[in-house]
Amino acid sequence: MTEIKDSFYEKEESDQSLLSAIFLISGTCIGAGMLALPFVTSIAGFYPSVISGFICWLFMMVTGLLFLETTLWLPDGANVLSITKTFLGKSGEMIAGVTFLFLYYCLLVSYIDEGSALFSKLLEFSMGFNLNTYASNCIFTFAFGLMVLWGTKLVSHINWLFVLALGTSYALLIGTGSQTVESSNLGKADWRLWIFAAPTLFSAYGYHNIIPTLSTYMKRDAKKLRLAIIIGTTIPFVVYTLWQWVVMGSISAENLAFAVDNNLRSYDILASITHNPWIGVFGGSFAIFAIITSLLGVSLSMVDFLGDGLGIKRSGFRRIVLCLLVFVPPLLFATYNPGIFIQAIGIAGGIGESILNGIIPISMFWIGKYHLNKESSFSLPGGRISLTLLMLFTIFIMGLEIYHLI
Repeated sequence: MTEIKDSFYEKEESDQSLLSAIFLISGTCIGAGMLALPFVTSIAGFYPSVISGFICWLFMMVTGLLFLETTLWLPDGANVLSITKTFLGKSGEMIAGVTFLFLYYCLLVSYIDEGSALFSKLLEFSMGFNLNTYASNCIFTFAFGLMVLWGTKLVSHINWLFVLALGTSYALLIGTGSQTVESSNLGKADWRLWIFAAPTLFSAYGYHNIIPTLSTYMKRDAKKLRLAIIIGTTIPFVVYTLWQWVVMGSISAENLAFAVDNNLRSYDILASITHNPWIGVFGGSFAIFAIITSLLGVSLSMVDFLGDGLGIKRSGFRRIVLCLLVFVPPLLFATYNPGIFIQAIGIAGGIGESILNGIIPISMFWIGKYHLNKESSFSLPGGRISLTLLMLFTIFIMGLEIYHLI
């Protein structure tokens, strides 16, 4: 009887871990990148953006599965640097390290920039406080830095609450905004530009950084980790598609272009055009919860990354030092470069995500599978041909972002 009871509790705990992992992946994906999607996809139109979104989702899901496999080939506790050093050597480790810092510092800059602005706006609306940029940035960063300082277990539990709040505000936003969707706005399309939003879409599906942390948290259960990746990335694809449907169906491309030029938020201009203030309330709530869930996932993985790279234990006073290294640089950059949100997201996705979550996991899986003959329970359909196509697509997306910057 005791054995049956223990088995039941172990299964219940395992199911909760799976749900937590799904929510952490979804929460890490559904963040600041989503807020920029209607702006960067509006030039092509709704239907072309759905196609490019599907392709980018599929790509990022597959490369996540590849990275999971390389993680499981190494002992528990290995992180990005030690994994890349094993498969790509010292030069690969250096490239991964520099790219990781570049990518996730870019993302943290965008999260702090937009999140603190929303936090300041919320304080002004609810309590009449009017904080300057420096104060709001510091308070916002300090609050969530404390959560990350406490550790993975606390972040996992708190993330549940934020994801539930995120889902509620999102449902209210979509339900309210869907009443103003017009098919004439959705029907406009320029298929020549369908792929130009891919760099931003890459950053909208960035979750690979938390895979080593999740593999430890879920006791290296490969089957459940793969399931968490598949479900955890599918949820954002549905969420993004509905969000673009509401925004691009309710706001003309000309008004979206005006919003970009004047640094307006998509839900604010949606509320203004529809004369429905609730859209602004629900949109603002959704935006801040989306940023918080992404901020927690990214910063948590940054602590593990720096601890692994510097050989520092991730506990006690040393964890305080790691948290300062994670939060202080992007805090300073966001404070002295306000409004950098959309630009930081595009650069992070087109260059950072392409290298770190495209080229590197594809290369490591190729070497591990076909050169080191590692045993694998994961099989990619098409083998070497599929890996080659994934690599070519990655290089193409990097070229797009460089073209944007030029």
